[in-house]
Amino acid sequence: MKMLGEFLRFAWRAAGAQFAGFPPMGALLQQTYQAGVGSVALLTMLIVFAGLNLSVQSYSTFERFGGQDFLGMFAGIGGVRELYPVMAAVVCGARIGANLAAALANMKISEQVEALEVMSVDPMRHLVAPRLWAVTLALPILCGYANVVGIAASYAGAVWQLGLDGGTFRSQLTEYVHLSDLAVGMFKGLIFGWLVALIATFHGYRAAKKEGAEGVGVATNRAIVHGAVMCILLNLAISWLLYG
Repeated sequence: MKMLGEFLRFAWRAAGAQFAGFPPMGALLQQTYQAGVGSVALLTMLIVFAGLNLSVQSYSTFERFGGQDFLGMFAGIGGVRELYPVMAAVVCGARIGANLAAALANMKISEQVEALEVMSVDPMRHLVAPRLWAVTLALPILCGYANVVGIAASYAGAVWQLGLDGGTFRSQLTEYVHLSDLAVGMFKGLIFGWLVALIATFHGYRAAKKEGAEGVGVATNRAIVHGAVMCILLNLAISWLLYG
């Protein structure tokens, strides 16, 4: 309960610093590049395998009752609405969250944050706000990218590996998957991005000097675990509200 109270107070201060004004463009671009471009290679590799696996696993199930033609519908809806945005949030969130938590924890332990306060520089505005903006802007784009890559991988697996007719797959996909589904995935990315960044910066910012190097590892571990769990729970809540 003590940590929850600290988190809520930190969230209030961070949101105030974030929406008080746009951060310096240089810091924002640097953090956005690290969060977005730095995650593309890892995300691409994992989403390709996830899309292929989705086609292979679902094809064998649909084949039992002659429903192979519905593979495009299933791969599109299941992937775009749920699988790919959550994978992007968890995978990229773990990578981004670990970097944010480790960087801030190291600054906190080495007293760089206190040095900024002595110089009358607001650490929330200078350190936290650019990171919140960067991840909030980067993750929706990564979710949209994951949707495109995942659908392409599912199509490749269904048509080139399993022999399904490409026209049938595309017709099912376009009939049941709409722009609104893609928009929902990117909206989830927006919420996930802000939450992941908030959790990561919170754990990094609360690291204590007395914890030393161990404090960096603890902050990083908590950022990854708490961020992943919250993204999955939040995804369930959003899906429940929209589709339940």
